[in-house]
Amino acid sequence: MNKNKYTHLEISVPNIRHNLRYFRSFLRETTKLLVLVKAYGYGHGIGEFSRILEDNGVDYLAVAFPGEGVAIREAGIKLPIIVLSGGMEHYPLMIRNRLEPSLPCPEAFERFMQEAVAMKQKDYPIHIKLDTGMHRLGAEEEDIQSIIEKLPGTGSIRIASVFSHLAASGEEKHDDFTRKQIARFESLSHMLMSHLDYKPMRHLLNSAGIERFAPEAQFDMARLGIGLYGMSYVDKNRLKPTAYLKAPVLQVKTVQPGETVGYSRAGKVTAPDTRIATLAIGYADGVNRHLSNGKASFSVKGHRAPTIGNVCMDMCMLDVTGIDVKPGDMVTVLGDDPTIFELADILGTIPYEILTSVAYRVPRIYTF
Repeated sequence: MNKNKYTHLEISVPNIRHNLRYFRSFLRETTKLLVLVKAYGYGHGIGEFSRILEDNGVDYLAVAFPGEGVAIREAGIKLPIIVLSGGMEHYPLMIRNRLEPSLPCPEAFERFMQEAVAMKQKDYPIHIKLDTGMHRLGAEEEDIQSIIEKLPGTGSIRIASVFSHLAASGEEKHDDFTRKQIARFESLSHMLMSHLDYKPMRHLLNSAGIERFAPEAQFDMARLGIGLYGMSYVDKNRLKPTAYLKAPVLQVKTVQPGETVGYSRAGKVTAPDTRIATLAIGYADGVNRHLSNGKASFSVKGHRAPTIGNVCMDMCMLDVTGIDVKPGDMVTVLGDDPTIFELADILGTIPYEILTSVAYRVPRIYTF
């Protein structure tokens, strides 16, 4: 009997391991693997989830903001953690928690160096972000020259890696641009590293890049994000879903033609003896309101049941006519059926947004 009879996000650790093996199969044994755990681990959790990754041989973690890294440290995780978009005001906090900054410009480089000196650091690991065409964050050629000029006074810090980000590595139509980015990265990273008496790591590939460009551009480390969570740009069937959003049925009732369901009377009942199941999950939990009124259907005891009426803050309703459903039965909102790709298509968005929209109030349950 399933003891998890409440709304939860079930995280499959075996499927995480499967997806890790898949992406590692593209890489040399010596190539390190960094996993992105920003945005609450793409919805999968933070502390315990990071421990699972640590236990499965991941070499580095990366977060967006310092607070995420602090939460990982408080969970006892020892892996090195890169903070990809931490502001300068957070540098002392990062140093106190052994979080490694991504520095995208000479101003950030100098400011962090000053903070490291003030806090009596030596060889504190930093990461230099290069702009090879994404034009979001990163140093360009003139910025690199400015950083090079500051290198003689950098005893407080040490460049652990030089990296950049591919803008469209999953789209074949942009492959020429991706190869230009790879060449640009080679050129810019060499420009910086030629002025060092040690050799930092280099990393460029993201999930799609690992699948499509690993032979030519894996360098010393690769960064795995959405791929770990089941997204492939080559063959979705090679990966397994890692997150299953489930909720219990609260009540089942029979409604007749002419009656309506939910707010604004949006759910119109047209068939006799229509059976309505109300679930303990709503848009405050991550079920997008645009899935209302039959635009999506969820899995109930092996059958698909469409939504009826508007998704509410804490609940939503399904038409379960013809399905043997009772209170306490569990419904799969996201998982094998329906998949994250199906819901993303309905909403006109990307799988990333679906995963990261699952609310913090929804407990994460890890299955082994």
